[in-house]
Amino acid sequence: MVTIKEIAKLAGVSYSTVSRSLNNKKGVRADIRELVNKIAHEAGYFPHSSAQALVKNRVNILGIIITRAGEFAFQNPYYNQVLMGISEVATQHGYNLMLSINEKKSYVDLYFRRMVDGVIVVGNRLDDELIGELEEKQVPAVVIPGFLENSKIDIPSVNSENFKSVYRAVDYMIDLGHRRIAFILGLMNSKYSVERFQAYEAAFRDHGLSYDPRYVVESDFSKSGGFRMMGQLLDLPERPSAVICINHSVTPGALGQIRSRGLKIPDDISIVAIGSSDVLDFYQPALTTIKIPAAQIGRTSTQMLIQLVQDGHCPERHVVIPSELIIRDSTKAHRD
Repeated sequence: MVTIKEIAKLAGVSYSTVSRSLNNKKGVRADIRELVNKIAHEAGYFPHSSAQALVKNRVNILGIIITRAGEFAFQNPYYNQVLMGISEVATQHGYNLMLSINEKKSYVDLYFRRMVDGVIVVGNRLDDELIGELEEKQVPAVVIPGFLENSKIDIPSVNSENFKSVYRAVDYMIDLGHRRIAFILGLMNSKYSVERFQAYEAAFRDHGLSYDPRYVVESDFSKSGGFRMMGQLLDLPERPSAVICINHSVTPGALGQIRSRGLKIPDDISIVAIGSSDVLDFYQPALTTIKIPAAQIGRTSTQMLIQLVQDGHCPERHVVIPSELIIRDSTKAHRD
């Protein structure tokens, strides 16, 4: 590969002038900079990444840590949408991505081994002790969805509007006459599950009603978990008249169980799906959905991380992006 010295010889300028031109530094005339860049491009010159990292103290790589198993992560549209948003912003700012799936070792190793400039942890668990080390050692990092308000960990985060969106959905279902509203949650070490369950409780309470704990179940966020938990709910002496499913993976499992029993949606049971992509739009009947802006979550988290890498801080540390309740055909008024 052509060297800077060879480019300097071809351009008839000094080595330092070529260096300043290629690194977009001041002190070089516009015509000289243009000539140097033209020669470098035609000669197929690429800057040495290791040398650049030493000069800038950066490697221009962002680490993306997904704390779930690869099979689950890549089959869940939420993660795909988040990654799409991350990639979009990273590319715009000249960063590459390093993806780590189901990482069990220390997250800070990637940073201190100079493999990445910072990390985004996607789908963090509330009991994930590895994240505390990121804060303790001041590694540029953003987490999705983050931690609860009373947590000792205060690391920048991006989250969807979990509480308000689920509150609106439950309030809507109660107004339709439903009282036996089931909720298939995920594990309660997830901020998604905790905040959405809090909203479910609050909506019942604000209507002066009590919910039946038997209608609130935990899944492992998977399709099989949705099928199994929906079966458990339908086996109750009084089956629920409505159900909310916590994500894209749980929803198809729940739908499969409902249909295997010969039940009709929404005549026999209403359903509300929480999700992030347009996949749910193609189910029949069309599903009432809490639409999660997953791609925007990815974009925002990346913008925040780049600010942390380049400036050492970001103006907003905890961003909540609104979700939308889209009412379609899978919910209807209930009369006992």
